Amino acid sequence: MSLTLESTHGVVRFGLKESIKSLEKTPKKESLIIMHFSSKGKRFKKSIGYKCSLNHWDSKKQKIKTGKGMLQNAYEINKRIDDIRAFTEKELANMINDSGSITLDKLSQLVSCKINGNENDEENEKSKLVKYAKNLNEAKKNRINITTYRSYKQTIKLLELYEKKYYKTLRFEEIDLSFYRNFVDLLEGEDFSLNSIGKHVKNLKTFLNDALVNGVSNNTIFKNRAFKVLKEVTTDIYLTWEEIKVLADKDFSNRPRIELARDIFLIGCYTGQRVSDYNGLTNKNIEIIDGHKFIKIHQKKTDTIVHIPITKDIQEVLNRYNGDFPSKLSEPILRKNIKTACSTVGFKEMIDVSYVKGGKSIKKEISKYNLVKTHTARRSFCTNHYMAGKPVQNIMLFSGHKTEREFLKYIRIEKKQEALAVHKSGFFD
Repeated sequence: MSLTLESTHGVVRFGLKESIKSLEKTPKKESLIIMHFSSKGKRFKKSIGYKCSLNHWDSKKQKIKTGKGMLQNAYEINKRIDDIRAFTEKELANMINDSGSITLDKLSQLVSCKINGNENDEENEKSKLVKYAKNLNEAKKNRINITTYRSYKQTIKLLELYEKKYYKTLRFEEIDLSFYRNFVDLLEGEDFSLNSIGKHVKNLKTFLNDALVNGVSNNTIFKNRAFKVLKEVTTDIYLTWEEIKVLADKDFSNRPRIELARDIFLIGCYTGQRVSDYNGLTNKNIEIIDGHKFIKIHQKKTDTIVHIPITKDIQEVLNRYNGDFPSKLSEPILRKNIKTACSTVGFKEMIDVSYVKGGKSIKKEISKYNLVKTHTARRSFCTNHYMAGKPVQNIMLFSGHKTEREFLKYIRIEKKQEALAVHKSGFFD
């Protein structure tokens, strides 16, 4: 059977966009697969949405080569070619049977709808996942924090990488569990940690849910239990009050940049806030309540207002800046200089760390100062007060956690320490 539709009325064939002669010079270069239709000197052509290199293209069969070393989605592309070929042949036959002639513009439009999977160009654009996600992220830009905005952008770039790898445009109706597994495999191949993969799956589910809520998509596969946000408990350490005091007492006056980072970090340890809230406080955040000085913080992530008393420890930090808060630092510089400060004061205990990265389990020892992050301040506040037997609800009043379950995720202590903390709370009194 001939694979080219030949009749007195028209010819359908498939080939690569660039000429064979030019591709022979760079046989690994990817080129769009194009469907060509011609009839009595008139013609049109359509990209089918996939790419292929000359090395993987069978010019005689007008398909992707199969067998050893074939493209991962070769069968998928070849099925797509067969479907478009059969559809065009059917519509061409219908036209000839109905009127005895071909209306080229109508046939071109029908083939476009078949390739794009939509009835018109407007609907076709709406069905594109990446484009929708980009528009959504920009629309939300002023209503979400910069970290979330950047996280969404990174997820979108990874979806574009997926499209490039699999030679296709992602559409809402095509998102299924097979896509989910391939996307996770892609991120593992890019050497992402399990929690990073989980973050991007979570962002993807946000895009898909928004499209569902707004009627752009009716695909609910992302709600399936198998379409899960992967996660693991990380080795997030905390600093004890004794360690925090060692850090606070260290004289960094001859290293002002390190001192500034240390002092910003101390404010985080004493207030239990996220870095987005404790980095950049000013005197405008100070409020007097019944003669007592408090720091009023409108938490960016949760839109929660908390009041933290200005303790003796906090006041000592402010005194180094003439009663004001330390000035804000960019987060990359803050992270780097906090590690330097912690290394300088000797937080070099080796910690056993295990995690999954690139789909592989990794175990190693890392010095404690290298595990200190901006978020360690918040974890230290919660853990230290919990260890001291303070009521969880009271700690949450300052940390801003909504539920005890969320709060307990921040506690980084061994079971024996946890038992001690419960005992100190008066459980057995």
